[in-house]
Amino acid sequence: MTGQVRAAVITVSDRCARGERVDRSGPAAAAMLAEAGYAVGDVRVVPDGADAVESALRAALASGARVVLTTGGTGISPRDRTPEGTAPVLDRRLPGIIEYVRRVDADDVPTAVLSRALAGVAGRALVINAPGSIGGLTSTVRAVVPLIAHVLDQLDGGDHPPMTPAQAEVRTATATPTATETSPSGPASEAEAPVALAQLSADALDLATHQEAVTGSADGAAACFVGTVRDHSPDAAGRVVGLEYAAHPDAPAALQRIAADVAARHPQVRLAVSHRTGELAVGDAAIVACAGSAHRAEAFEACRDLVETVKAELPIWKKQLLADGSHTWVGAL
Repeated sequence: MTGQVRAAVITVSDRCARGERVDRSGPAAAAMLAEAGYAVGDVRVVPDGADAVESALRAALASGARVVLTTGGTGISPRDRTPEGTAPVLDRRLPGIIEYVRRVDADDVPTAVLSRALAGVAGRALVINAPGSIGGLTSTVRAVVPLIAHVLDQLDGGDHPPMTPAQAEVRTATATPTATETSPSGPASEAEAPVALAQLSADALDLATHQEAVTGSADGAAACFVGTVRDHSPDAAGRVVGLEYAAHPDAPAALQRIAADVAARHPQVRLAVSHRTGELAVGDAAIVACAGSAHRAEAFEACRDLVETVKAELPIWKKQLLADGSHTWVGAL
C-alpha cells in the first residue's frame, strides 16, 4: 500500500525561505518517509507564520498527498506559528501521537515539553507537525511511520484487525521493562541492556548523566571521554569560532548499532554515548562516551573502542565556522 501513497514535506523557516540557511530537516524528513515506502515530492520551504503554513498545507492536500509533515515553527518564540496554521486544516486532532513523542524525548531533551506541535486528520490525510531540529524530527517520524498505514486504512473505513499470535508474541517481547530492569544506578544484572544510552541530541550533553547510566554499586570503574569544539583545525585556514553538525537520517539507528556492536565486543561493560547535532560554540561538548565495568582496564578499552568506532562509522558531518565568516566542511567526527 505504501508505495501508492503520496507524502509531502513542508519546511517552515524564515531563514531557509530567505536562503540564509540550508534546509536540512526537510530533506531528512523526505528521506525517512521515502525509506518507509512513501512517494515524496519536492520539499516545499515557506516562511514562519500561520498564513504561510495553512496555505502550504492546503496546497499539499489539494495535490493528493495523504501524509503531510511539517518541520519547524513548533516552539514558543514569537515567529513559531506552525500549530496556528495547522489547526484550521485539521478535522480531528490526534494528540496521542505528539504526547508520545514528547514523553520519549523529554528524558533526554527536557525542553521537548515546550513543543506545541499538532497531529491530526484532514479529510483522508494525516497531518503532523515536527520540530525543526534533526533529533526532534527523527523522533517524530519514528513514532509516526509505524502508524501511517493503519491511520490511512481507518480513514478509508477499514476495521480493526484482530491481533495475530505473532503480534502478541512481539508485544510481549517488547513490553516496557520494569524500573528494576532498567535502573542505570543499580547493580549490573543480566536483565540490564549493555547499552544504556545511544542518541543524537540537539541540546547540551551532560557528562554526569552518562556516567551514572553505566555504573552501579557492583562497578568499580567508569572511563569517560568528552570531545569538545576547539578553536583551530588542520582542515581550516583560519580560527574556528564554532561548528554545525549535520546528521544523515539513518544516523540515530547507526549510533545504536555501533554501540551494540561495541558492547558485544566488551561483554563485561555497560555503555552510554551521545553526539551533538546543530550549532556548537568553542568549548561545547560534541560527543560524550562512557563505559562502566568492574575493572578499569575493561572500561578504558571499551570507551576507546566506542569513540573510535563512532568516529569511523557514524554518518555525521561538521561545518567549521571560521572567524573571517567563511566555513569548511569535514566529513568525519
